[in-house]
Amino acid sequence: MKVLRAIRTAIRRPFSIVFHRVTGMSPRLREAEAALREGDPERAVSLLAGLSQPAAADPATTNRWDRLMARTSDRLAIAAIYAVMGRSHRWPIVDVAERRISGHVSETDPRWSPRVPGASERLEPVDQRRVLQLLKESRPHRQSGYTVRSAYNVSTIRDAGWDPVVMTPLGFPRWRTGRMGVATEELDGIRYHRLDPGPAYPTDAPADIYLEDFTWRAAEVVRAERPAILHAASGFRGYELALVALALGRHFDLPVVYEVRGLFDAPAHAAEHERYRRRAATEVRTMLAADAVVTLAETMRGDIVERGVPDEKVFVVPNGVDAETFSPMAPDPAVRARYRLGDRFVIGYISNLDHPREDHEALIAATARLAASGRNVACLIVGDGTRREALERVARASGAADRIVFTGQVPHEQVRSMYATIDAFVVPRKDERAARLVTPLKPYEAMAMARPLIVADLPALTEIAPDGVRSLTYPTGDAAGLAGAVTRLMDDRTLGARLAEAGRQWVTTERSWAANAPRWDAVYRSVLDARRVPA
Repeated sequence: MKVLRAIRTAIRRPFSIVFHRVTGMSPRLREAEAALREGDPERAVSLLAGLSQPAAADPATTNRWDRLMARTSDRLAIAAIYAVMGRSHRWPIVDVAERRISGHVSETDPRWSPRVPGASERLEPVDQRRVLQLLKESRPHRQSGYTVRSAYNVSTIRDAGWDPVVMTPLGFPRWRTGRMGVATEELDGIRYHRLDPGPAYPTDAPADIYLEDFTWRAAEVVRAERPAILHAASGFRGYELALVALALGRHFDLPVVYEVRGLFDAPAHAAEHERYRRRAATEVRTMLAADAVVTLAETMRGDIVERGVPDEKVFVVPNGVDAETFSPMAPDPAVRARYRLGDRFVIGYISNLDHPREDHEALIAATARLAASGRNVACLIVGDGTRREALERVARASGAADRIVFTGQVPHEQVRSMYATIDAFVVPRKDERAARLVTPLKPYEAMAMARPLIVADLPALTEIAPDGVRSLTYPTGDAAGLAGAVTRLMDDRTLGARLAEAGRQWVTTERSWAANAPRWDAVYRSVLDARRVPA
């Protein structure tokens, strides 16, 4: 009966459990894992209920259950935790995991929304052109493609005649820098509101509690700024800032623009992964609820419309480049000397080293092939991140470690000299859903610097850099194909010069940040005009 009650409870309370402290060494645990994978929750519950606390809390854990959750339903695994928690003692690690996962499930429940205290209010905007933007992070406390786009967005929007104000999430920048931020700071003449409740606020608060606390603080900013439009950009999970903006929009009767900068990657077993399905459904709900959806490329726009979002409310405002800042320059001999590049033909990429979507492994393998064939080539990988150590091991194992340079993080003011050092800029992405749809920022900068491009043949990349026009393409994941494209550029320098010139001309006319001013103007006018139309 205990087992059946646990399963019934799990079904009534649809959230999953991830045992972050469960070792995979116990035979009983391996049996329970197999039972869950095979769809036999009763047997898994029986096995787990018999564990002793030391066995379940073994510090040698390797997140085995995280991996299992990619292959099984949340509702199956929750039965196991309730059996364990129903014992005479409650284990703190289980309580923490249960509350964290329940928070994620709450935020993806279509019936849930962050609350705003008090009755609904209708604020008269202080200015019909004031826009309050919600950003997950910003300069100067974080340097990334996201924050570069954000900084240029707000300045471009201002140049288009609007009045942008920015708000960042609860705890930023403290959880990024370790230092308490000021409540309000001005950057390039634009106000940035920092909602920092102080170091006592838990950095790992459950998602639903965090978003509601964020919304309460954000409501104070809305009352103070009295915007005409709320504009939320993608957060760490995609939709979470949009959930906050939509709650504020309902409370204050304001239109919401949702700027979708990324799309979910599907896990290997997405069809059976409840967490993925719930997040993907939440993303669609937020896009449908927004007054307008903005995205980065036609590939992304097509995907969003296919999900059921009306065509007429989806706009493209692409990534761009400051063509004056990123203008062609001669390579700096000091940079070549610092990294011992000599007279080698340098291929490379500038990015963070966090996400496996960026296929640095293919870049390393192609370098090894070229070196083995006697080509005078070197590879420059500029940036840092969580995968750096693993990539350095790959480089050492490739047999061409002396040709592959990891620079680590480079100061922003030195990035141009890195581009100028690279003879062929490579964008080596893996064939994943987000990689097929989302256009990165770096190729624009490389084109503005008149660097010839080599890109994986994915739609998001070939849309901006067609093969033989503004790039050479290679089959994604194919190190030999990438090496062949490099060989073509090494053997035909006029080809590289032609691609570089075509890229520079296109990006300066079609993808300058200034060119986005009329695009943003059209988005904002559309949502305000729609509000003026009688029902």
